[in-house]
Amino acid sequence: MSMATQTMMQKLNAQMNLEFYASNLHLHLSAWCSEKSLTGSATFFRSQAQSNVTHMMRVFNFLKAVGANPVVKALDGINENYSSLEELFQKTLEEHEQRCTTLNKLADEARAQHDIITLKFLRDMDKEQQQDGMLLKTLADEIHNARQAGLRPEQADRHLLDLVTVQHH
Repeated sequence: MSMATQTMMQKLNAQMNLEFYASNLHLHLSAWCSEKSLTGSATFFRSQAQSNVTHMMRVFNFLKAVGANPVVKALDGINENYSSLEELFQKTLEEHEQRCTTLNKLADEARAQHDIITLKFLRDMDKEQQQDGMLLKTLADEIHNARQAGLRPEQADRHLLDLVTVQHH
C-alpha cells in the first residue's frame, strides 16, 4: 500500500468507528423511547442502529478486502439526558450529517488520489447514507410539526410509526 492509500485506510477505519458509534447511539435512543412508551420511535431507532451496523460491516469488509487491518475502538459514553422526542431526532440528524460530511471528504480525497476502487465504494456508501438521511429529515420535520400543532408525544409517535412503515414497504 502506498502512503496515500495507508492514510485513506486509516480514515476509512475512523468512518467505520463513526458508524459503530451511531449504531450504539441509536440503540440508546431506542431504549429511551421504549421507556417513554414511544414504540414507533423506538422501532425506528432500532432499524437505524441495524442500518449503521450494516454500514460498519461494509467498511470493515472493504478494509479487509484491500488488505488493511480494521480496528474497532471502544466507545465513549453516550448522553442519555433528553428532554423531548424532537431533541432526540435533532441529535440524530446532527450526528448523521457529521458522518455524511466525513464520507464526502473521504470521497474527495479518493478522487484526488485517483483511487477508483475506494471512490466507487464511497459513492455506494453515500447513496445509502442519503436514503437514511432523507427519511431521518422527514421524521424530524414531522416530530417538529407535531409539537408545533400541539400533539402529545404519543400521538406524534403513532404518526411516525405509520410513516416508517410506509417507507419500509
